[in-house]
Amino acid sequence: MKPFRVQFKLKYLAILALAALLLGNRGFRSLIKNYNEYRRLKSEKSRLELQRGDLEKKLEEIHRKPAIEQAARKELGLIKPDETEYRFPPPKESDK
Repeated sequence: MKPFRVQFKLKYLAILALAALLLGNRGFRSLIKNYNEYRRLKSEKSRLELQRGDLEKKLEEIHRKPAIEQAARKELGLIKPDETEYRFPPPKESDK
């Protein structure tokens, strides 16, 4: 019966040593911590990429608006409600 007891003790000793190595080791804890940080940063990166796409679309739209506003002012003579527009007649041929 002695060999069984020694084998039983060695088995528990090996499990205990493995647990101490994995749980007590700063490297393993650091690995888990870094992996969790990696997952968090990866999800944040994807969120920021979506936000960047939305902002680029808005910027594109903003760049197009002044051209539309300028065309409406020039071709249709539209002005904003709080603006005053001054129109001058074109110069005469004799003034040139």
